[in-house]
Amino acid sequence: MRRGRPATALLAGMALTGGLLTAATTAPASAAADRAREAVGAEVEAAADYTWDNVAIGGGGFVPSIVFNRTEPDLVYARTDIGGAYRWNQSDQSWIPLLDHVGWDDWGHTGVASIATDPVDPDRVYAAVGSYTNDWDPNNGAILRSADRGETWQTTELPFKLGGNMPGRGMGERLVVDPND
Repeated sequence: MRRGRPATALLAGMALTGGLLTAATTAPASAAADRAREAVGAEVEAAADYTWDNVAIGGGGFVPSIVFNRTEPDLVYARTDIGGAYRWNQSDQSWIPLLDHVGWDDWGHTGVASIATDPVDPDRVYAAVGSYTNDWDPNNGAILRSADRGETWQTTELPFKLGGNMPGRGMGERLVVDPND
């Protein structure tokens, strides 16, 4: 409240509508207000033309492991505790998200407990997924397998839970591909 002005004067021209306090103005708009409205209009117009895409986040969450393919240089995978798995793209120095297809019904598959790349067939990659082992999480874990470096996946559900976001997540990989089989 401003000093020297009675509360009734502050509330003059205001109305309580649906729980919101609104102010009625009868004064002509100032040039500054007109410029502000024009700027907002330009921002809204620019936003309408924007193409939404993935954004590189510089921090937050955990990347418990980075896995290198033993036979192909620059074939690198990263797994996160709740943010999915990624493949390194050497040509533009960026990480490609591999689990953006995960939906609401299988949300726990964004927790990656382990990832393994095949040393004989570099196109093959495997991921053990599941976010929590707590009893409040109704979902079990799964093994995801890909023959195209994570572009598409086949899923095998497991009869138990995996904890990509549980204690011990950074203690090493739990999957390995036998190069002889």
